[in-house]
Amino acid sequence: MSAPRLFSAALFLAAALPALAQPQASTQAPVQSESRTLKRIHDSGMIKLGYRESALPFSFADARDQPAGYAVDLCLRVAEAVRKQENLPNLKVRWIPLTPQNRIPAVSNGLVDLDCAPNTNTLERQKQVAFSVSHYVSTVRMLVPRADHIKGFEDLRGKSVVTSAGSTGDRHVRRLKDEYGYRDIYAKDHGESFLLLETGRAKAFVMDDVLLAGLRARAKEPSKYEITGPVLSVEQNALMLQRDDPQWKAFVDNTLIDIFHSPQIRTLHARWFEKPIGPRGINLQLKPSKEVLQAWKKPSDKAEE
Repeated sequence: MSAPRLFSAALFLAAALPALAQPQASTQAPVQSESRTLKRIHDSGMIKLGYRESALPFSFADARDQPAGYAVDLCLRVAEAVRKQENLPNLKVRWIPLTPQNRIPAVSNGLVDLDCAPNTNTLERQKQVAFSVSHYVSTVRMLVPRADHIKGFEDLRGKSVVTSAGSTGDRHVRRLKDEYGYRDIYAKDHGESFLLLETGRAKAFVMDDVLLAGLRARAKEPSKYEITGPVLSVEQNALMLQRDDPQWKAFVDNTLIDIFHSPQIRTLHARWFEKPIGPRGINLQLKPSKEVLQAWKKPSDKAEE
């Protein structure tokens, strides 16, 4: 795992979001009670943000090995809102790379103030951490080599199926293993999961469809892979934070809601889902689905189970 990265928010925010307008004044009710997290950020002059190194287009390391992506940009907007409210012109951002396996302990133990990734909001996870209002909606399916003609789990009997440990794909792979008789493999992160598929050590990779599309687009020969199989679940993707600081959650939610109800969200979506991104200039060519549009129109932190 890479060492934590430290940037000046004043400089990094400006460089990361040159095309976006500044956040509008919040239309939500102000947070009345003091947030423990905001107090710590104010006293230290630093906000700690978690991210993924291979969860494109939500959260990944770019060509300069710096955090980038849709969820990363949303977190930068939260950091900018903190800078303004707390009057911290020199607020620093400390970026900490996390994996699907260690993200929940990192959040619950306070290693990061906010996890900037496509975290699926579930009732089980809510026992340990809190989630913001949903910033995206995806479905869990599988990525397979086209040449293998795999259309569903019934075609995987006796074969190996991979997913990233601690991800939402993890629970589906475990749940269906006995029914379909495949071998289950759990990689440390999405990049390793795709490598196992690419090298033939796994015949299917189960994960959120948007993440699968991003990994496929980065492959040497993207046309060799297809997203297929049944929809295993609909995932409400959100930022993740500590569950015992409701004032901090309210601040994050209010910031996101202001973005969702402004033209900024369309600009953000176009930047990461509809245009070339990353060192190879890949383009997912994904317009916002009706589920995503609804999530922006009526923000909610309701868990899907």
